[in-house]
Amino acid sequence: MNKQAIRKAFFVCASIGVVYAALAFNIQDRFSMKRTFDSPVRKAPKNLSVAVAKTQDAVTPQETAITSSSSSIEPSGLIAVPIVAYAIREGLIEKDGMILVKKTEDPSNVYLKKPFDILKDKDPEGLKTLSRIIGKKNIETFLNREGVKLPDRSLPFDAMAGTGYSVDKNALVALYNKYVGEGFDPLMPYVAGGFEVARKGSGFDIGKVREDRQAQTAQDGSTWTMPNLTGLSMKAALDKISARTEAVKIHGSGVVADQYPKPQEKVRKETRCILYGRSYQR
Repeated sequence: MNKQAIRKAFFVCASIGVVYAALAFNIQDRFSMKRTFDSPVRKAPKNLSVAVAKTQDAVTPQETAITSSSSSIEPSGLIAVPIVAYAIREGLIEKDGMILVKKTEDPSNVYLKKPFDILKDKDPEGLKTLSRIIGKKNIETFLNREGVKLPDRSLPFDAMAGTGYSVDKNALVALYNKYVGEGFDPLMPYVAGGFEVARKGSGFDIGKVREDRQAQTAQDGSTWTMPNLTGLSMKAALDKISARTEAVKIHGSGVVADQYPKPQEKVRKETRCILYGRSYQR
């Protein structure tokens, strides 16, 4: 083989080696990436921002739909009725049992009320007492089981009063249909928070309070007649007027010897009633 043939074979082998080296180290892609990076018409960042915007657009309408849904409401006092009905069914409280309620700001001001009357009067102090008796764990377990999620660290009274969380109207109606029996019919329609629950056929329905109903609710219970409580035991006297007022103060104990206001006097709802036991010395 002459020198020219050897030189030609060398160049062929060298070319083949360069090609294999380029494939092995992906030199072509490296050069193309560099050209794309250096190019003034690179669009990658804009494409990235558009993708983020699309993701945000997909989430935002869903969040708005949830927060502005007309089917969800703050249940207010409406939720207290099925909670109490559930507690009675489970034996946590007695329907006709007397609940000793103590005013938070005035511990000396105590009165007795049945759960039914606490609901009827929408008595906040009575609801607080009921929530403590039923217990936070029982209330949370009941509501969670029925699909009502309470916020973290919520107080039992907030759950009973229906504040600080929302409930779907259909879920609230389902609670009434499942737990609230005919024994609660004297409470109906039950009005709270601008809504009312009423029986409709064999079940319940919830809607906004009518104007005439609002006026009637405002007038109900504005005045009442003070009964004669003298000679009754303190417990019997409290039982007799607890459905009318929660503003009762007791002096002494035993049988009621005197009272304020006097028997048959017209009493406004906010008037404080005072009972004097025989042991009290003025």
